[in-house]
Amino acid sequence: MRFSVLASGSNGNAVYIEDGETKILLDAGISGKQLQTRLQFACTQEISNLTAILVTHEHDDHVRGLAQVCKKSQAPIYMTEGTYANLPDKARLEDESRFQVVREEESFTIGDIQITPFAVSHDAEQPVAYRFDTPDASLAVVTDLGYVSDRQKELLQNCDAYVFESNHDTDMLRAGRYPWHLKRRILGDKGHLSNVDAGYALIDILPESPVEVYLAHLSADNNLPDLAELTVEQIVIDARPRLAEVLTLKRTSRQEATTLTEISRARV
Repeated sequence: MRFSVLASGSNGNAVYIEDGETKILLDAGISGKQLQTRLQFACTQEISNLTAILVTHEHDDHVRGLAQVCKKSQAPIYMTEGTYANLPDKARLEDESRFQVVREEESFTIGDIQITPFAVSHDAEQPVAYRFDTPDASLAVVTDLGYVSDRQKELLQNCDAYVFESNHDTDMLRAGRYPWHLKRRILGDKGHLSNVDAGYALIDILPESPVEVYLAHLSADNNLPDLAELTVEQIVIDARPRLAEVLTLKRTSRQEATTLTEISRARV
């Protein structure tokens, strides 16, 4: 399995995942033009080649380019009924027959990838995160949630890579320019994970084997990449020192895609 985080942040999110001939786009939160450019640059792929499009929830930074992508691709589009019912007008599907319902914790298969959606706590209608499994690799993409439940930690065990939210530094957010109602939303149970939240959640999730964690959805106003990485690393390694030898933290960006990365337990 290979993947690239094409965009990550409050202004747009998208992840590309492939395994053999199966090519999946998770969220389309940047313009169709930007998606095509980043797919070509990082993955040497075209939107028209997509096998499937998955959506986590209906917020603009996850569906901004959905309509444009759907015009260039004939792939089916997977999301929960709640997300579909609450899509903004500009993201609505012209051909509703392409809509495929996903339900929390009901796994389905696209090509050789088994996909498991699971509920997350966010201020959207029926939002989900996704886990992707093949016979030799596992990836989880977990963003846009106010906390990580024990059940979610169970579902996230034993992946080879995680794209995991580390949205804000709480002190920066509290002291920053955002109005209080927005600060309260971000800090709430249906908001976003802080760097500290991410670190403590990962303590209970990460395997003892080599694992890559891509810190995602970093706030441009209330976080710094160095701070996010340092905070998460310190919390995880202090609690589980042996992870220092196997954990690799990586960064995602609003402006550019990450390198197309192969994950496989056979590499270890």
